[in-house]
Amino acid sequence: MRGTLLCTTAVLAAAIALSACGSETRPNVPRPPVPPSLSVSVSNDTIEVSPRALAVPGRRPVNISQNDDSPQNQANQKAPAVVSVTISNLTSRKTKLILEGPVDQAVPITASGPGSFQKAMPTGIYRLSSPASSGTARFVVGPSRVSASSDLLTP
Repeated sequence: MRGTLLCTTAVLAAAIALSACGSETRPNVPRPPVPPSLSVSVSNDTIEVSPRALAVPGRRPVNISQNDDSPQNQANQKAPAVVSVTISNLTSRKTKLILEGPVDQAVPITASGPGSFQKAMPTGIYRLSSPASSGTARFVVGPSRVSASSDLLTP
């Protein structure tokens, strides 16, 4: 009797486990790209931006040598690139950073302090200016959207 009960329990457990396995399939969709970072410093005379080109074809992130020739997965190239912008205000006055291009935005920054924002930026040329600085800076966002599917330790 005990052997029959044990066998019946094992068969029921296997049937329940197999019933949870579905035959549904779905295509793999590449993960969205990791947002590129842009650093901006605002001083009285100049506005510095680094790098000056984001998501430009041919300018790939550095790969380790064993993966140097492997192709990179591309995400949707028509989607705007979400860019993480970090700002350093080197002036002693409260001001704002003005972004002009395919999309516009004004971001307030504290005196002698940092600021940051994320913005979805379509492909194009952008200009940065500030009332606290006599300089301007330009940078370009290209159409290349490298998927994060092959990146380790990304959410």
